[in-house]
Amino acid sequence: MTQNPPKSSAESLLSRDAANVVRPWSGTGEPVPIVWAEDVTIRDAGGQEFIDFTSGYFVNNAGHRHPRVMDAAKAQLDKVTQVSGRHTTEAVVDLAEKLVQLTPRSLDKVFFTTGGSEANEFALKMARQHTKRPRIACLDNGFHGLSLGALAACANQKYRDSAGVPLGDHVYMLPTPYCYRCPHQQNCDTQCLDDAEKALDEHPDTAALLAEPVQAVGGIIPSQKWWKRADDIRKKRGLLLILDEIQSGVGRTGKMFAAEHYGLAPDILTAGKGLSGGVGSLGATIASDEVVDGFFGGTTPTSAGNAVSAAAGYALIEVLHDEGLIENCAAMGQYFSEALADLDDPWIGDIRFLGLLGGAELVLDRETREPLPKTAVLKVKDEVQARGMLITVSGPLGNCLRLQPPLSITRQHIDAFVAALRPALAGVRAAH
Repeated sequence: MTQNPPKSSAESLLSRDAANVVRPWSGTGEPVPIVWAEDVTIRDAGGQEFIDFTSGYFVNNAGHRHPRVMDAAKAQLDKVTQVSGRHTTEAVVDLAEKLVQLTPRSLDKVFFTTGGSEANEFALKMARQHTKRPRIACLDNGFHGLSLGALAACANQKYRDSAGVPLGDHVYMLPTPYCYRCPHQQNCDTQCLDDAEKALDEHPDTAALLAEPVQAVGGIIPSQKWWKRADDIRKKRGLLLILDEIQSGVGRTGKMFAAEHYGLAPDILTAGKGLSGGVGSLGATIASDEVVDGFFGGTTPTSAGNAVSAAAGYALIEVLHDEGLIENCAAMGQYFSEALADLDDPWIGDIRFLGLLGGAELVLDRETREPLPKTAVLKVKDEVQARGMLITVSGPLGNCLRLQPPLSITRQHIDAFVAALRPALAGVRAAH
């Protein structure tokens, strides 16, 4: 009989992964064979430790394995884990009540799903059923998930092509306020909305505007002025507003939900990723009474509203408030911006943070803003990873360092990152 190799070996773990697991992505230095994680630190099977500036792909907002979140999940395991969507649990009701309290006052009820893509799928169903209109307007550079309906609302053509079939023409894109590369070459904040108005008038059968308050891909942060005009434009045409807060929500931008920064009152808001504190997978489609009245979902996701995930999510929200992590997020986002600016590296073209959502856009030349080629950007990622910093790369042009650590990050952690980034940039530039 063939024996399995020792499971603690990094080489063995990676070999077994390659033989048995379909990876969603592949890149240099990936996957990292992680065997332990706590707060902002992870450790691989070879014993190397990293500061995790990805939050476990943006889900561990209170840090990895926060004790109170884990205790809530363990306590729920001794009660009930999963029931049919026809029934309910105390954990699900508790979390639903909390979400209705914390989201904008325009929202009244929660429909639980198993994740962000699914939450957006049901948001699209709600909008179309309520308005009796088929089309959805989205923003360029937006990301809303990889299931077919949500994928149609994704701007990334490579992701759209992954469907293998045409996604139809019921979703169309409006310009996004990417001010660093504004095609109008002026600091106007809202001129891109002129084209948006024209597109909306050409599609009077549009049900809703689906948008992230802040775009996670590249950290595109609209101005208050932009969102005010965009909201007025959609209201005048009778469009619902669907805010995708799957990445920007649960404290990530220095507010519980990013809608608070702009005073937005959405008809539907979606949440996911960090909602369950890293325990299982949980998403939510939160809508007004008017929108959900008579809504028919087709059925319900089998594992939606898992009681263990809901209990963990409720504990997470309490932790964010009790430990001041939302306030820390706002302060550390500001500190991160200043620390990167003080680095004064010629390849750092733009620094964009709202709370701890954002990062740095790398360019070959600050004056021309020519993007740093993605091959060089990936080398920078690899160099900081070799120095114990785990990050990802993102952005409309693939040239942004995506920096979204747990909200418990400290100045010392950020200083360590900047200390690793300085020689990484210099080294890659010298070899470029």
